[in-house]
Amino acid sequence: MKILTLAAAAAGVFYWVEVFAQTLDLTGYWPGSGNTASHLHGLSANGSIAVGYSLGGYIPPIQNPGFTWTRAGGRFDFGLLPGMPPGTNAFGISGDGSVVVGEGEGGRAYRWDGAGTPQSLGVLQGYVYSRATSANHDGSVVVGFNTWQSDIAGQAFRWTSTTGMVGLGFTRPDHFYSEAAAISRDGSTIVGHSRGGAGINEAFVWTSTLGVQPLPGMDSTGEGRAYGTNYDGHIIVGDSRYGLGNRGAVMWIDGQVVPLGFAPGWFRGTAIAVNDSGSVIVGSLGAGPLTQTAAIWTPDRGGEPLSTYLAFHGIAVPGNVNLLTATCVSADGMTIGGYTESASGHQEGFVVTIPAPGAVTLVAPGVIAGLCRRRRIA
Repeated sequence: MKILTLAAAAAGVFYWVEVFAQTLDLTGYWPGSGNTASHLHGLSANGSIAVGYSLGGYIPPIQNPGFTWTRAGGRFDFGLLPGMPPGTNAFGISGDGSVVVGEGEGGRAYRWDGAGTPQSLGVLQGYVYSRATSANHDGSVVVGFNTWQSDIAGQAFRWTSTTGMVGLGFTRPDHFYSEAAAISRDGSTIVGHSRGGAGINEAFVWTSTLGVQPLPGMDSTGEGRAYGTNYDGHIIVGDSRYGLGNRGAVMWIDGQVVPLGFAPGWFRGTAIAVNDSGSVIVGSLGAGPLTQTAAIWTPDRGGEPLSTYLAFHGIAVPGNVNLLTATCVSADGMTIGGYTESASGHQEGFVVTIPAPGAVTLVAPGVIAGLCRRRRIA
């Protein structure tokens, strides 16, 4: 099984890297394609395996092939394997790193365990397309959403091998669009958003006991979107409309909304992912329609651009690299993934690891030379 093999190969090396190396790695593009855009959307729970996909490309008929990446083995473009369908957009990975999920051939949600071609999860009756966005720890439960001609209408889903794809419905009777963005690793909780004709999104949480339940927003409209959750679902992150009308990052703790605020000079924010304890939240900050940067929120430092946080930890981001958005974080909060954007508009995945303080004495002398041969910005 290719992904499991990569995970096993990465395990011993990754943890060495985690405790001693301050690194910002770029995940690159597929070889020989002339491709200039790739997105990274998911990390395994221990941060050792990242997943994403390349956008477009110049080798017909391949479109948006998926990839995995490890610090030990580098980039593996599984979407280019013989027999793979054109298009394996990867949007998520199970907590144990064994299953990749996304949107594949024909606009169908897929689940891939590293063997053969991706398993199509189908589409709900009445819809045209489907996309898988997240999986639980072992990949046995997959969530995502269906759409009908773009986002005119859609519905969130939950999939298991026993039930197949099951629609989750909406938060209100007059709603006709919902998305499931993430599932907790224990599989108990699904989060996303729902909306109707007024165009106001309402964040939701789903459990098998209560079904879809709305989450409160920051203002009287109740507007909000949930994008991420921790391992057991009691911490959820996303965004909501603040009182001044600007959309800002929020977290819900046991269903109660808490504003994360804006960093100085920024007036928009979205939280996308959270670590297990809720101590590290990542996403993006905005200061206008064309100004965006990856962001992080921590108890000690509050909200700030990720580049500022990294500089505080001794990791310099070159001036020609803009960390555009942070999409994922490991369970311990030490590894963060997302994608960059250059001045020319080229986008590329990144993975950055911040070491545990004082652990440098654990480094084996022979390891450093090997690390220097990898593509890295430090």
